[in-house]
Amino acid sequence: MYAFMRGGRAERLVSVGIIVASYMTTLASFFLTSLTARYQHVEVSILVIDLGLLLLLLYIATISEKFWPIWLTSMQSLTCLAHLAPYVPHVLPWSYWRAIAIWSYPMLIVLGCAIYVNSRDQRAGRSGDKRRRGKA
Repeated sequence: MYAFMRGGRAERLVSVGIIVASYMTTLASFFLTSLTARYQHVEVSILVIDLGLLLLLLYIATISEKFWPIWLTSMQSLTCLAHLAPYVPHVLPWSYWRAIAIWSYPMLIVLGCAIYVNSRDQRAGRSGDKRRRGKA
């Protein structure tokens, strides 16, 4: 809600992407894998969802003049790389699950900070990108 009330276009698009990916991951983990086999092997359905979110973030990072999409893209890249954990010998399933979930919290914090900065810049009547480049 914060992104839709105070955020710009990029913040809203990322928020929608994160919400959709969260719901799809929940559905995939409940319906597509059995309880006993969860996180024993690569969770392909969750990996596909994570790669989709990574592509969205990468697109936003390439077209945006802001810096925060690069941070989110790098965190989502680490999440996608964590899907290689089952190939490491002696990795416990809970550590694989934790490795793909841990970056979601810092991503939300960075997004919240980006929305705050965008909101502050809009209230001041200036674009944050121009101010940072010294053109304001």
